[in-house]
Amino acid sequence: MERKTVENVLMEMGMPVRLKGFTYITDAVLLLDTPEWKDPKWTALYYKIAMINHTTPTRVERAIRNAFASTRNRAGNYDILEHYIGFTNCENSNSITYLYKTIKLDFPEDTSPAEPTVSSQSPAAACTVAPDPRMEITADMVRTIIRQTILEIMSDVSSNESA
Repeated sequence: MERKTVENVLMEMGMPVRLKGFTYITDAVLLLDTPEWKDPKWTALYYKIAMINHTTPTRVERAIRNAFASTRNRAGNYDILEHYIGFTNCENSNSITYLYKTIKLDFPEDTSPAEPTVSSQSPAAACTVAPDPRMEITADMVRTIIRQTILEIMSDVSSNESA
């Protein structure tokens, strides 16, 4: 699957290109096209996308959620939006999976393997090639994800107790 195909579908749905979630969703769909990510653990996928784009998994998840929500709220082309991501089950994982499978059905000739991408978040980032998306998840990555999740939960609990 080609990056250009995924980006064209997102733009056709009416997703604003300026949103960071646009890039993250594109990266997620391209990762799902590789054999290692056919049945992903979503926290690991967010972590991988965060590594590619030099950010945190929490920001990736939030940006993707925001991009899908703003696209659904705008509903520029309702039929295309319904076709690619739907309006019923609006979780990130379901929306990305449905988008990926629908693109695969609509563009069967686009079967080239996903290649490492260059993320153009800034001019400096455009000069560096992102890490290989087929890299395997290590125990250290899992520990980092778990540690960050626990810290976020603790921070949410403490903010709820103080309120």
